[in-house]
This record gives sequence, structure tokens and C-alpha cells, in this order.
Amino acid sequence: MRVLQAKLSQKFVQLARYTRYFQLVMLVALAALLIVPLFLTVPQYAWQTPWNNAQLFSEWALWAIWYPGTLLSVLLVGRLWCGFFCPLGATSEWVSHLGAHVRLPRWLKHPMTTACSFLIVTIWAQTLDVRDDLHAALVLFGIIFALAIGCGLLFGSEKGRGRRVWCRHLCPIGSVLGVFSRLGRLNVFAKQPSGGAEGYRDDGMCPTNIELRSKQSSRHCIKCMRCVKPQSRGGMAIEVREVGSEVAHIEQHAPCFSELWFIWLAPGLAIAGFVWPSSPWFVSWRQALGHWALAHHWLWALRPGPSWLMNESDVLGQHYMWLDFIAISSFMCSVAVLFALFLIGCSYFGAKSLEKIHSGTLIERMSLFGYQLAPLAMLGILLGLGTALFSSLKVVIGPSEIIILLILLVIAFSFNVFNANGWLKQYQLPVRPLLLAWVSVLAGCLLLAVATMWTIFPSFTMS
Repeated sequence: MRVLQAKLSQKFVQLARYTRYFQLVMLVALAALLIVPLFLTVPQYAWQTPWNNAQLFSEWALWAIWYPGTLLSVLLVGRLWCGFFCPLGATSEWVSHLGAHVRLPRWLKHPMTTACSFLIVTIWAQTLDVRDDLHAALVLFGIIFALAIGCGLLFGSEKGRGRRVWCRHLCPIGSVLGVFSRLGRLNVFAKQPSGGAEGYRDDGMCPTNIELRSKQSSRHCIKCMRCVKPQSRGGMAIEVREVGSEVAHIEQHAPCFSELWFIWLAPGLAIAGFVWPSSPWFVSWRQALGHWALAHHWLWALRPGPSWLMNESDVLGQHYMWLDFIAISSFMCSVAVLFALFLIGCSYFGAKSLEKIHSGTLIERMSLFGYQLAPLAMLGILLGLGTALFSSLKVVIGPSEIIILLILLVIAFSFNVFNANGWLKQYQLPVRPLLLAWVSVLAGCLLLAVATMWTIFPSFTMS
């Protein structure tokens, strides 16, 4: 294993010399996918597919290949996409060399900022309907791109090194990739760690402000490989570890309670973003809101909103009103909060089972326990946000797609239970606390499994 890790370190360091070229290629490819098809034939007929229509091909490439592919890649190579290929982060870093040296406000450094960015953009993407409308996708990416560049220009580098404030604090998928990377196999670690708490450093080598010698977790590491020194005794090195090992030993890897809020909220939000178009519950909710608005003479709710906030497409025959915006947003938030409350309850009772064994506070114990639900939570996010990938599978293999999804669910459930079992064994709990811990784990896993089933059968209702 050491020989393999040494060879990987050398290969990645060699590849890192060409990252600028990789990023330029990705920038050109992204711009081409978003802009060029808009000047070509508009999809209007059922026989048009991604293979005979440029706009449909772009939508397929973005939402069936790029987005779910990025999430899945993190399980193998960590956030290598961010460090080697991402055009948004790269552009933000490039302009940071020219940017002002404004000090980062405290609210921007808060761990919840990235999670809030994900929640806002996920809802926004649904009200714009970016998966089915390339014009809307261009609007979304254009605004996010402008924000990334603005971030680089405002919070520039002071010592000539590139800075990625956007990637660490504001990137909408940064939270997802951060949690996924805790499950991933590839990790960068300090050869001579300093010990103590994981630090934050504004003027160091790391573009995402990691204090390298105290690095414990992988969530902020974008695998740019600038700190990896294969031939030196100091510096950083690459290790290949077991999938989920960071979560199984989360005490040693800087657990963060704010990151737990993302794990609790994001699965419900992502799943709701997938199911709302076909959910009878959403239809009933929208109708109830519409009747209420009419009864109170809130006619503004029946007017269309700005095109940068909600979908306005003559081709799709969609003209979202403020009523649609409110219905979609409130439905997604409600589902996210309901799921989160149940998962928080599981984490609370799981934390109570550690009360006599672990000397930390209730919040610290909840943080440790909440991470044990991460594998299934990530599957829910993947299925919710990667719907186009699984729709493509359905076109290729037909109804067998459902079997594949169910197999994925069984694998994720089994892995989650196996990983949690390894974590609980460390504490050697007495029978009653151990029973409470397992009830909490299984209840959380079952909820996430049911939520994932909802994505597989989105029109399901109990009524």
C-alpha cells in the first residue's frame, strides 16, 4: 500500500502541472454547452433526443453526466474535481491575484454559510427549472459565475498565491462535496502533524485556507496537490484509505456540528426537488395556496415573476407565477425540515446512549452520532440531484432501472449499518445504551431509505 501511495503522490504532483490547461478546457466546454445550442434548433417534438438535438444534449451532459459524475468521483478521489477541473473555482482563484484585500467577515467564515448557499441554490434551480430549460441553466450558471469572480476580486490574495474563498465558503455544492469527501478513499495528510485542533490560515500555501500541519478532515481539501511533497520528510502526502473510514473514526477528524445541519436538511430538500413535479401532495398544497390567495385578494400571487428567479419558457409552455415560486419553495423547505427534525431526534437519542461513556457535551455527542447517517443521506442527495442520470438509464435498460436503484439502496443501507457498527464498537457500550444507539441508527437509516424509495416511486401517496 505504501508503494502505491508513493506512486500516486508522484503521478498527481506531475498532473498538477497541467491543471491550468484542464481548467481552461473545462471552461470552454462549459461555455460551449450553455451558449452554442441556444443558436440551434429548439426541441419541440417527442422524437427529439440528446443524440439529434444540441439543447437536449447539453441538458443531458450537464445534469446526467457532469453533476452526478462529480458527486460520485469524490468517493474515489476526493474533491479532485475542484482542484484540477472546476472552471468556477479556477476563475475565482485567477482573478484573486488582481483582487482587493478585503478582510473576510465573520459570517462568511461560519461553517453554515456553505450549507445555506446549497439550500438557496437548490431551491432556485427548481423554480428556474434548469434541468429542462437551457436558457434557465445559462441564467443560473451566469449569476453563480459572476459571484465567483466577484468573490475573487473582493477577497484577493495578499502574498501572490491564489486564493479560493469561493470554494471554501460560498460554493453551492461545496457542502455536498465536503461530506462526500469524508467518505472518499483518497486523502491528503500531514507527514509531521502538529496536533491540536484543525486550524485556519489566511496566508498559507493552501488556497482554501487550511492550516496544513493541523489538517484532520478532508472536507475543505480540493486535492490541488500543491502541498504534496513526495520526496521530503515534511509536507503532505497522499493516502488511500477504506471508504467511510473518516466517518467511522470521526472523533479524530474534526467533526463539525454546523456540517451536521447540512446532513440533516439536505437529503429532504434534494428529494423534494425531485418529487414535487409528480407528487399529489404538492398539487394539493399548490391548490390550497391558490384558493387562500384568491380568498384574501392577493392577486399579485397570480402574476409572473422575474425571469432570473422563476421559469419563463414559451417552448416548454411554462410561465411560473409567484404562486408557483412560493409553492415549490415552501414544499421543499417543509419536506427538508420534517426530515431534519426526525434525523435530529435520532441523533439526540443516539447521543444520550453515549452519555455515561463520552465526556463531551450533548452537542458534541450529537455531532459524532449524526455523521453515522451520512452514507444514506448522501445517496438521497445523489438520487434527488442526479435524476437525469437515472432517467437516462431508464431509456437504455427500461424498467430494470428500478432494480438497479433498489440494489443501490440495499448496498448503501448495508454499508451505513456496517460503518455505524464499526464506530459503536469503539465505545463498548452496556446493553441498554447499545440498544438505544442501534434503535437510533436504524430509525435514521429507515427514514432515509423510505425517502430514497420516494425518489424511485415519486407519485406515491398514502391517500
